[in-house]
Amino acid sequence: MSDKNEGQLLQELEDKQALRELVTRYARAVDRADCELLSGVFAQGAQVENGAFAGPANEFVAACLNRPELERSFHSVSNEYFAVDGDGARGEVYVIAVATWNKGGEKTDTLVGGRYVDEYRKEGGQWKIARRTFVHEWNMSFPTTAVWDEGLFGMIKLRGQRSKDDPMYTILGGQA
Repeated sequence: MSDKNEGQLLQELEDKQALRELVTRYARAVDRADCELLSGVFAQGAQVENGAFAGPANEFVAACLNRPELERSFHSVSNEYFAVDGDGARGEVYVIAVATWNKGGEKTDTLVGGRYVDEYRKEGGQWKIARRTFVHEWNMSFPTTAVWDEGLFGMIKLRGQRSKDDPMYTILGGQA
């Protein structure tokens, strides 16, 4: 049985839901190459360690979104665990990312699995990522086999975009 009262339990649930929305917003921002949205998930002075990059979050945002060879990406987050302590929290979030890279006309699909091990803090009443560390678990790479303009796939008109031309911005009325 918990030693917390109803108000404390409700606050903890609200905080954990806000953290879930935060990590989902991060994935959406990366996949849509939305600099404003991605910048907004990080706390002042946040740090990121993500493979070849280790440093300030604002530099990570610029490096992450300035990838012309990245045609598309799709991040899926799951298995979220958050430990909230007042205006601070720690968490672990599993991630699978799929990406298509075009390097000199040679396209490669990659599938990467790992975990974000995070520290969070509230700033102005909003949860932000204060430190994000990507822990790599596995990966696969292979020549792309994507078919975009034939059969059923040729009939699909709405396609994800790494920009604000993505249908999400129209459907949600520009609300990220």
